[in-house]
Amino acid sequence: MNKTIMLLALAVAGAVFGQMRVRIPLAREEYDIGVEFDKAEAWKQKGEEFVKAHERNYFRFLEETKKDSANAIREGNVKYHGLEVYETRIWFSDDGVSRMELSLYNKGDASRELTQTGLLDILKTVREKLTDEGAKPPQPTTESKGGGVQQKTITWKAREPAAAQLTWRYKKTSGGVDVDFVRLTLVNSSGGAAAVKDALAEKKDMRRGAIKKNVVKVTADGADGIAKAKSGDVYIAGIPMVDQGQKGYCAVATSERVLRYYGQNVDEHELGASAGSSAAEGTSSDAMYETVRVIGRRHGLSTYLVYGDLNKGKEDMIDAFLKEIENYNKLAKKMKKPELGRRDYMRGYAIDAAAAREAMDADVLRALKLKSTKFRVFQKALHEQVNMGVPLIWAVTLGIYPEPDIPQAKGGHMRLIIGYNDKTREIVYSDTWGAGHEYKRMPLDDAWTITEAALYLKPSRE
Repeated sequence: MNKTIMLLALAVAGAVFGQMRVRIPLAREEYDIGVEFDKAEAWKQKGEEFVKAHERNYFRFLEETKKDSANAIREGNVKYHGLEVYETRIWFSDDGVSRMELSLYNKGDASRELTQTGLLDILKTVREKLTDEGAKPPQPTTESKGGGVQQKTITWKAREPAAAQLTWRYKKTSGGVDVDFVRLTLVNSSGGAAAVKDALAEKKDMRRGAIKKNVVKVTADGADGIAKAKSGDVYIAGIPMVDQGQKGYCAVATSERVLRYYGQNVDEHELGASAGSSAAEGTSSDAMYETVRVIGRRHGLSTYLVYGDLNKGKEDMIDAFLKEIENYNKLAKKMKKPELGRRDYMRGYAIDAAAAREAMDADVLRALKLKSTKFRVFQKALHEQVNMGVPLIWAVTLGIYPEPDIPQAKGGHMRLIIGYNDKTREIVYSDTWGAGHEYKRMPLDDAWTITEAALYLKPSRE
């Protein structure tokens, strides 16, 4: 077989991370968040007070602790002065609402493309609502993203009761514009100009010494307010939760969590646009690795690959997978388990790697993976990075072992490893599915068996 032809086909048929979730129905009652939060009193609402008042609009806390943040996903549930809001994220402090991000459009959630007229209508409405009567709106700043793509930002700093920042990314086409997202950020201005400036900053100076302080060592079951914590757990606290919603955005949502943890103001829609992600198809593993690497460099973060073939060429990836099937069959024969027939997973000139992986027997695959010398490399990196406050971006294949109460039953997925427990021989991990998925555990051997790749982003400065 011509390996070049096979290579091209495999590049298209390779494993994809992410899967769509069930769409959320529209709320019966329309809620205009722009009208409410034009009033200073609205910003004084505490988290539980706000979420309880707006449960009918599908606001939910992002973590079971019900402290820091909440969101609502689905166009039509929330409006901003009559404009559709596709996703609403709100952060709370002890004094009330501190910040909110409104996605006025994004390709991941949208059921239709935004036309040039639609974009201009959004920009016009927001400018009029945020600019004092008789005043001129601030001029936008423009940043080139390459390939004809531009990202524009308008900031209203001196504004009550909230400063605001409008950001949109688009590319001009022969028929008008191709819009990736439109995001409106509102920041409570009661903290003063310095606090507003800090909140709207693109990135903050997060050093290695600072993140190491987030490492927690649990001494008793259920300590630190986390019911699922066990004595002996070592975990990283303070990693923001993101709910990817209906989109196959697990890779970019996971990246967003890491970047926000490191103090970067960037969301999954912006990262998805950079990665070329599609809501239906997610992001290919090798493309995501390259995207993470580029984003990391831009934000002053170094990227390290602990395990996996994401930095190899397609031909080397093919050879490695074929060798794995060969070794699997040898072990399956020895364990008297069914072997894999290579032809069963051929799709023209490509190998359906995902289908082959799903067909593997869990016991054989575990025995095969545990024989690898790379297991110790994985363990060592896990301990070292967690102890330094650095989460591992963890690419896995779901469905090999049962995992109850998750919206994706099988296929490729990306999540975070945030801790470990040597006493129970478990890892602590977190998914991008909101409350209930922020602190979970799995036996170390099982975790290694389902691992396809592991990498991390790390601040370059001490």
